[in-house]
Amino acid sequence: MAMSDVSEIDQQHQELVKMLNNLNDAVAKRESRESIYLIIDEVIGYTRFHFATEERLMVNSGYTDVEFHKDKHRQLMEDALHLKEKLADLGEEMFTDWFKHWPFTRVLAHIQYADQQFEDQLRRNGA
Repeated sequence: MAMSDVSEIDQQHQELVKMLNNLNDAVAKRESRESIYLIIDEVIGYTRFHFATEERLMVNSGYTDVEFHKDKHRQLMEDALHLKEKLADLGEEMFTDWFKHWPFTRVLAHIQYADQQFEDQLRRNGA
């Protein structure tokens, strides 16, 4: 496992956090439904790409908690996919309120803690 794998994951995390903050800002500023949809699509596309990268590295490195991690990834993707439905159902006004309680922090917590454990293992395995 190369050090470059760890920094690749780090870079992807930073990108993802930036995108999630963008989404948060757009919702807080009550931007149009269309622009929020676009950001949600970006977040979903990038998250999918990031999770695939991570899972590939986990399998290649013999990471023990791959299945647990994949399961978390599936849950987070489902949460993200519900965002557009919610916005369509609720409309901008109520969505802004609802979004404040969305498990946004869970996504960030996953990035910071669960992934950190994986990165630590990569480093220990001579990354």
